[in-house]
Amino acid sequence: MIRGRGGEPLSTGPGDRIRFRRSPVAFPATPPETELRDGWTVVLRYEGEDDHPGPWLVDLSHRRRWDFQDRDIGAQTPMDLPVPERIGAVGVHGPLVINRLNRTQVAIWHLGDGDPPSTPPETGFTETTDGHCMLAFVGPGVPQALEHLTPLDLFDPARATPFLTQGPVLHVPCQIVTFAVDLVVMTFARGYGETFALAALESGAIEGLRPGGEESFRRAFA
Repeated sequence: MIRGRGGEPLSTGPGDRIRFRRSPVAFPATPPETELRDGWTVVLRYEGEDDHPGPWLVDLSHRRRWDFQDRDIGAQTPMDLPVPERIGAVGVHGPLVINRLNRTQVAIWHLGDGDPPSTPPETGFTETTDGHCMLAFVGPGVPQALEHLTPLDLFDPARATPFLTQGPVLHVPCQIVTFAVDLVVMTFARGYGETFALAALESGAIEGLRPGGEESFRRAFA
Protein backbone atom coordinates (compact mmCIF):
# COMPACT_ATOMS: atom_id res chain seq x y z
CA MET A 1 0.00 0.00 0.00
CA ILE A 2 1.25 3.52 -0.80
CA ARG A 3 1.16 5.82 2.22
CA GLY A 4 1.79 9.50 2.74
CA ARG A 5 4.46 10.96 4.99
CA GLY A 6 2.14 10.83 8.00
CA GLY A 7 1.21 7.20 7.37
CA GLU A 8 -2.22 7.87 5.89
CA PRO A 9 -3.26 5.75 2.89
CA LEU A 10 -3.14 7.61 -0.42
CA SER A 11 -5.47 6.65 -3.22
CA THR A 12 -4.05 6.58 -6.73
CA GLY A 13 -7.34 6.21 -8.56
CA PRO A 14 -8.11 7.96 -11.85
CA GLY A 15 -9.85 10.84 -10.09
CA ASP A 16 -6.80 11.79 -8.03
CA ARG A 17 -4.39 14.47 -9.18
CA ILE A 18 -1.03 13.41 -7.73
CA ARG A 19 2.28 14.65 -9.05
CA PHE A 20 4.29 11.92 -10.73
CA ARG A 21 8.06 11.74 -10.67
CA ARG A 22 9.98 8.67 -11.78
CA SER A 23 13.20 7.35 -10.32
CA PRO A 24 15.90 6.44 -12.85
CA VAL A 25 16.33 3.13 -10.97
CA ALA A 26 14.07 0.08 -10.79
CA PHE A 27 15.40 -2.85 -8.78
CA PRO A 28 14.47 -6.47 -9.62
CA ALA A 29 12.84 -7.00 -6.22
CA THR A 30 9.40 -6.81 -4.59
CA PRO A 31 8.69 -3.83 -2.28
CA PRO A 32 6.01 -4.68 0.31
CA GLU A 33 6.12 -1.17 1.77
CA THR A 34 6.26 2.12 -0.15
CA GLU A 35 5.44 5.76 0.49
CA LEU A 36 4.28 8.48 -1.88
CA ARG A 37 6.39 11.57 -1.27
CA ASP A 38 6.28 14.74 -3.38
CA GLY A 39 5.31 12.71 -6.43
CA TRP A 40 7.97 10.01 -5.89
CA THR A 41 7.13 6.44 -4.96
CA VAL A 42 9.74 5.73 -2.28
CA VAL A 43 10.51 2.12 -1.37
CA LEU A 44 10.85 1.79 2.39
CA ARG A 45 11.86 -1.87 2.37
CA TYR A 46 12.09 -4.90 0.11
CA GLU A 47 11.08 -8.48 0.75
CA GLY A 48 13.76 -10.50 2.52
CA GLU A 49 15.60 -7.57 4.11
CA ASP A 50 14.95 -8.89 7.62
CA ASP A 51 16.76 -12.11 6.71
CA HIS A 52 19.80 -10.40 5.18
CA PRO A 53 22.49 -8.55 7.18
CA GLY A 54 23.67 -6.53 4.16
CA PRO A 55 25.13 -4.99 2.19
CA TRP A 56 22.23 -3.22 0.49
CA LEU A 57 21.98 -0.92 -2.51
CA VAL A 58 19.43 1.82 -1.76
CA ASP A 59 17.85 4.21 -4.27
CA LEU A 60 17.89 7.78 -2.91
CA SER A 61 17.20 9.56 -6.18
CA HIS A 62 14.15 11.25 -4.63
CA ARG A 63 16.33 13.08 -2.09
CA ARG A 64 16.70 16.79 -2.84
CA ARG A 65 20.09 18.05 -4.07
CA TRP A 66 21.58 21.37 -5.11
CA ASP A 67 24.77 22.82 -6.56
CA PHE A 68 25.97 26.21 -5.42
CA GLN A 69 28.68 28.16 -7.22
CA ASP A 70 30.49 31.39 -6.37
CA ARG A 71 33.97 32.64 -7.23
CA ASP A 72 34.47 33.46 -3.53
CA ILE A 73 32.87 30.24 -2.32
CA GLY A 74 34.80 30.13 0.95
CA ALA A 75 33.18 33.35 2.15
CA GLN A 76 29.63 32.12 1.47
CA THR A 77 27.12 30.33 3.72
CA PRO A 78 24.68 28.64 1.30
CA MET A 79 21.51 27.59 3.15
CA ASP A 80 23.28 28.95 6.28
CA LEU A 81 25.87 26.17 6.00
CA PRO A 82 29.60 26.79 6.42
CA VAL A 83 31.55 25.86 3.30
CA PRO A 84 34.25 23.25 4.04
CA GLU A 85 37.71 24.79 3.74
CA ARG A 86 39.34 21.99 1.76
CA ILE A 87 38.35 20.47 -1.57
CA GLY A 88 37.04 16.98 -0.81
CA ALA A 89 35.90 17.92 2.69
CA VAL A 90 32.33 17.21 3.80
CA GLY A 91 30.19 18.86 6.46
CA VAL A 92 27.16 17.21 8.06
CA HIS A 93 24.71 19.66 9.59
CA GLY A 94 21.62 17.84 10.81
CA PRO A 95 19.70 16.63 7.75
CA LEU A 96 21.92 18.52 5.27
CA VAL A 97 25.31 17.52 3.89
CA ILE A 98 27.61 19.97 2.09
CA ASN A 99 30.47 18.73 -0.10
CA ARG A 100 33.34 20.94 -1.32
CA LEU A 101 33.77 19.97 -4.99
CA ASN A 102 36.36 22.47 -6.18
CA ARG A 103 37.55 26.07 -5.82
CA THR A 104 34.15 27.59 -6.69
CA GLN A 105 31.48 24.90 -6.17
CA VAL A 106 29.76 22.88 -3.46
CA ALA A 107 27.03 20.23 -3.56
CA ILE A 108 24.31 20.15 -0.90
CA TRP A 109 22.31 16.99 -0.20
CA HIS A 110 19.23 16.56 2.00
CA LEU A 111 19.72 13.14 3.58
CA GLY A 112 18.12 13.45 7.01
CA ASP A 113 14.54 13.30 8.22
CA GLY A 114 11.98 16.03 7.77
CA ASP A 115 11.01 18.16 4.81
CA PRO A 116 13.83 19.51 2.64
CA PRO A 117 14.33 23.28 2.39
CA SER A 118 13.14 25.22 -0.61
CA THR A 119 15.65 26.26 -3.23
CA PRO A 120 17.03 29.68 -2.22
CA PRO A 121 16.53 32.57 -4.66
CA GLU A 122 20.25 33.32 -5.11
CA THR A 123 21.41 32.86 -8.70
CA GLY A 124 24.28 30.60 -7.62
CA PHE A 125 21.87 27.77 -6.73
CA THR A 126 20.84 25.01 -9.14
CA GLU A 127 18.59 22.17 -8.02
CA THR A 128 20.02 18.94 -9.44
CA THR A 129 17.56 16.37 -8.05
CA ASP A 130 15.90 15.45 -11.35
CA GLY A 131 19.17 15.37 -13.28
CA HIS A 132 20.99 12.94 -11.02
CA CYS A 133 20.72 9.42 -9.72
CA MET A 134 21.66 8.92 -6.06
CA LEU A 135 22.50 5.52 -4.59
CA ALA A 136 23.63 4.43 -1.12
CA PHE A 137 25.69 1.36 -0.26
CA VAL A 138 24.68 0.36 3.26
CA GLY A 139 25.62 -2.28 5.82
CA PRO A 140 28.30 -4.86 6.48
CA GLY A 141 30.42 -5.74 3.46
CA VAL A 142 30.19 -2.37 1.69
CA PRO A 143 33.97 -2.06 1.13
CA GLN A 144 34.16 -5.56 -0.33
CA ALA A 145 31.20 -4.90 -2.65
CA LEU A 146 32.67 -1.61 -3.88
CA GLU A 147 36.00 -3.27 -4.65
CA HIS A 148 34.19 -5.03 -7.49
CA LEU A 149 32.96 -1.70 -8.89
CA THR A 150 35.86 0.76 -8.73
CA PRO A 151 39.62 1.00 -8.14
CA LEU A 152 39.13 4.23 -6.15
CA ASP A 153 40.30 4.16 -2.54
CA LEU A 154 37.04 5.02 -0.82
CA PHE A 155 38.21 3.93 2.63
CA ASP A 156 41.59 5.64 2.95
CA PRO A 157 42.41 5.43 6.70
CA ALA A 158 44.43 8.66 6.42
CA ARG A 159 41.26 10.65 5.65
CA ALA A 160 38.80 11.44 8.41
CA THR A 161 35.21 10.55 7.55
CA PRO A 162 33.09 11.86 6.04
CA PHE A 163 35.03 12.74 2.90
CA LEU A 164 34.33 13.24 -0.79
CA THR A 165 35.91 11.37 -3.70
CA GLN A 166 35.30 12.24 -7.34
CA GLY A 167 35.99 9.64 -9.97
CA PRO A 168 34.69 6.67 -11.93
CA VAL A 169 32.58 3.85 -10.52
CA LEU A 170 31.73 1.27 -13.19
CA HIS A 171 33.36 3.78 -15.59
CA VAL A 172 30.72 6.41 -14.69
CA PRO A 173 31.89 9.80 -13.27
CA CYS A 174 30.57 10.05 -9.71
CA GLN A 175 30.57 12.20 -6.60
CA ILE A 176 31.07 9.79 -3.71
CA VAL A 177 30.87 10.49 0.02
CA THR A 178 32.26 7.95 2.45
CA PHE A 179 30.40 8.46 5.73
CA ALA A 180 31.59 5.28 7.41
CA VAL A 181 32.82 1.81 6.59
CA ASP A 182 29.19 0.71 6.25
CA LEU A 183 27.74 3.78 4.49
CA VAL A 184 28.74 5.28 1.12
CA VAL A 185 26.50 7.57 -0.94
CA MET A 186 27.12 8.56 -4.54
CA THR A 187 25.52 10.66 -7.28
CA PHE A 188 25.95 10.59 -11.05
CA ALA A 189 24.07 11.58 -14.20
CA ARG A 190 20.51 10.26 -14.28
CA GLY A 191 20.88 8.59 -17.68
CA TYR A 192 23.25 5.99 -16.26
CA GLY A 193 20.90 5.00 -13.43
CA GLU A 194 19.18 1.87 -14.72
CA THR A 195 22.23 0.12 -16.18
CA PHE A 196 24.48 1.28 -13.33
CA ALA A 197 22.22 -0.16 -10.62
CA LEU A 198 21.79 -3.50 -12.38
CA ALA A 199 25.54 -3.77 -13.04
CA ALA A 200 26.32 -2.88 -9.42
CA LEU A 201 23.96 -5.57 -8.11
CA GLU A 202 25.40 -8.15 -10.48
CA SER A 203 29.03 -7.27 -9.70
CA GLY A 204 28.43 -7.04 -5.96
CA ALA A 205 26.32 -10.19 -5.73
CA ILE A 206 29.36 -12.25 -4.78
CA GLU A 207 29.57 -10.12 -1.60
CA GLY A 208 25.82 -10.35 -0.97
CA LEU A 209 24.79 -6.95 -2.33
CA ARG A 210 21.00 -6.77 -2.64
CA PRO A 211 18.33 -4.07 -3.14
CA GLY A 212 17.47 -2.27 0.09
CA GLY A 213 14.75 0.17 1.09
CA GLU A 214 15.13 3.68 2.45
CA GLU A 215 14.65 2.51 6.05
CA SER A 216 18.00 0.70 5.98
CA PHE A 217 19.68 3.92 4.87
CA ARG A 218 17.91 6.03 7.50
CA ARG A 219 19.12 3.74 10.27
CA ALA A 220 22.70 3.94 9.03
CA PHE A 221 22.68 7.72 8.48
CA ALA A 222 21.18 8.36 11.92
